[in-house]
Amino acid sequence: MYHSSKQIIVDLVLGFKKRAVEYNLRRTAIAQIKAIIKNMTVSCPKLSKNEVNAVKVFFRSKGYKLNNTYWHRYYSVMNGAFHVDYIPEDIFRAMIGPRMNQMRQWPALLDKNLSYILFKEFLQPKRVLQNINGFYYVDESIVNEVEAIELCHNSKKRLVIKPTIDSGQGKRVETFTVNENGKSLDKQNIAALFRSYKKDFIVQEFVDQSLTMKKLNPTTLNTLRIMTYLREDGVHILSAVSRIGKPESKTDNFTTGGIICGIDENGCLKKIAYSKTGEKFSKTYSGITVEGYKIPNYNLALDMVRAMHKRVPYFKIISWDIGINTNDEPLLVEYNTHYQSTKIHQIPNGPLFGKFTDEILAKGVEPYQVYL
Repeated sequence: MYHSSKQIIVDLVLGFKKRAVEYNLRRTAIAQIKAIIKNMTVSCPKLSKNEVNAVKVFFRSKGYKLNNTYWHRYYSVMNGAFHVDYIPEDIFRAMIGPRMNQMRQWPALLDKNLSYILFKEFLQPKRVLQNINGFYYVDESIVNEVEAIELCHNSKKRLVIKPTIDSGQGKRVETFTVNENGKSLDKQNIAALFRSYKKDFIVQEFVDQSLTMKKLNPTTLNTLRIMTYLREDGVHILSAVSRIGKPESKTDNFTTGGIICGIDENGCLKKIAYSKTGEKFSKTYSGITVEGYKIPNYNLALDMVRAMHKRVPYFKIISWDIGINTNDEPLLVEYNTHYQSTKIHQIPNGPLFGKFTDEILAKGVEPYQVYL
């Protein structure tokens, strides 16, 4: 009797907690899209009454109460095509994501330092050192801070430092160079840099990318963002885009001024690239025509993410950032299971879930008890 009552109370508390998280995630995503629309550089007219009604009827038929159509409005303006089955980011983050991806696994597997263990057989940027919970690691061995600083100070490579927990959208991703005239960080500055990150960060060698990818923008590592869906019959590609940085930027992130372009089934860029504020590009900032531009060994990148997804079956939907090195080989930059972005896929590629729309939307309204 005691254990039964205790379980009921635990279930109620966890259910309330998850609904509170859902509410906050939806509210945050709605605030974000309002801000995006407000800051667009092109006109963003509202949907017609018939379009609004069609969207709400569609989602009602799937078990969702849609209180706004901001995301449909944004996508329709951005790519010029209205679809009822665009997936609003507030629905994805608050309802679909937590049910498709086990929330209880997030705290354990969110640390991107673990990628070198989980995906050790796959190419990744060369790690110089890692900080995990305040401990410095070099090649799986603990070293002290002095040794960690010395290691970076003696490097002749361009280095990247970034947080490994609570990261995303290019936040606090910095590049630095040592032992170059006039550009060196001395030991004191490296120590200050490390301490500004406190703990849970990684220093890697900057990836020398494929010449083909570098032409898109030479100052950033221009990556592929590929979203995969794990089912019993295997791993399916939901969408793939190329992220291209702006001149002099350190990252290729869409949110920091980069542009995105969809990739077709042949591994070629589509006709138009987009900025977050609504600008459309037929050429990159560097003058490369995007339509038909071939991504090197695109099929190998797809094979890679399919194989990696099977290593982490706790997450049914994953967003992968894949670089292409100087040998035109794909390498894992990072993977995302928490707060994934749907907008960078739906702007250039249309509705996200395609033939899996009904199936995935159905999972998003299943009872929370299934996931406790």
